[in-house]
Amino acid sequence: MHKSIPAVASAVALVVPVAPAAAALAKTKPKKKVVTKTVTGPSVDMRWGPVQVTVKVKGKKVLDVSATYPTERPKSQFINEQAIPMLRSEVLQAQSAQIDLIGGATMTSQAYAQSLQSALDKVGL
Repeated sequence: MHKSIPAVASAVALVVPVAPAAAALAKTKPKKKVVTKTVTGPSVDMRWGPVQVTVKVKGKKVLDVSATYPTERPKSQFINEQAIPMLRSEVLQAQSAQIDLIGGATMTSQAYAQSLQSALDKVGL
């Protein structure tokens, strides 16, 4: 009779851990798929022409930013070809439209930030 008591205790011990594990599996929710979105902000006019930003986001993370900008005047082209990559870098670092303006390209920077903010608003950032 003494031999049967440890066998029953072992059987109970094996059953107890299984029940919480089964309950935990039943409560597991499926993960939501995070979608990558590409959104374009409005074209914002400035003195030298329009600036329009397109932003690519995944969840709450800004993955990439690009922009169209005036290139008709040689001076505008020169300024914007330097400023736009700097603004892109600012956005990727800040992960928002709260970016520093680029000296010598103030109007481009302001138009860029305005278009960017509208694009980010569209995706809820």
